[in-house]
Amino acid sequence: MWSLADLMTLLLVFFVLLYANAIHRPDRAAGESEPAGTTAAPRSTADTVRLPPAAVRASAPLPAAGPSVEASSVPGARTPATVTPTAPLNRDMVDRLEGSFNNDFYVRWDRKQPVFVLSERITFNAGDAMLLADSQSVLKRLAELIAPLRHHQVIVSGHTDDLAIRTAVFPSNWELSAARAASVAKHLALHGVSPQRLVIQGKSEFHPLLPNTSAANRKANRRVEISLQNGPRTPDSP
Repeated sequence: MWSLADLMTLLLVFFVLLYANAIHRPDRAAGESEPAGTTAAPRSTADTVRLPPAAVRASAPLPAAGPSVEASSVPGARTPATVTPTAPLNRDMVDRLEGSFNNDFYVRWDRKQPVFVLSERITFNAGDAMLLADSQSVLKRLAELIAPLRHHQVIVSGHTDDLAIRTAVFPSNWELSAARAASVAKHLALHGVSPQRLVIQGKSEFHPLLPNTSAANRKANRRVEISLQNGPRTPDSP
């Protein structure tokens, strides 16, 4: 038989166990208040971090941007390089150059642009594309004249007459005219004309100045022409 003292002792032990269990698991009561079937998300320490007042005011409108500052007004700032237009070709210099070489070198004007014409007599031997010594002085002076015109492409065109050529080096007038244009272009580059500006063309016999009906006309048609064409500015160095 249980005595009253035994029952009281048993109840005391029971309440002590309940109290100890409640102390070691304080969040159990909070978990029991959540709806059934849901799981409480783990709490991170960030939830309890208090933001400073300055951060709380971050939603305030940002101040308006100040006036823009041009790069030229900032000390040490690099300003974009300005493009200085090149001077027009000096026609007096062209005329003086033309007068120095008689009829073997002359200038004709096409749409206000000069076309420099070199005859075969001072440039090449018949059927050859190696420059003669007589042409080198005129090409040097011509290069000095057109080298500063950096907004122009320099078109070098080779022309022949209608007499056929068939050699191991030049199977036709196409190859001969192109090789002669290349020889002249190389010499211009040697004396300061930027290679980036140079364009060579071999036009064979298909652009004659005169009908190929006589020896004199054929002689006039065998030539190299150097013309200028507007284009983008090229670097100063060749």
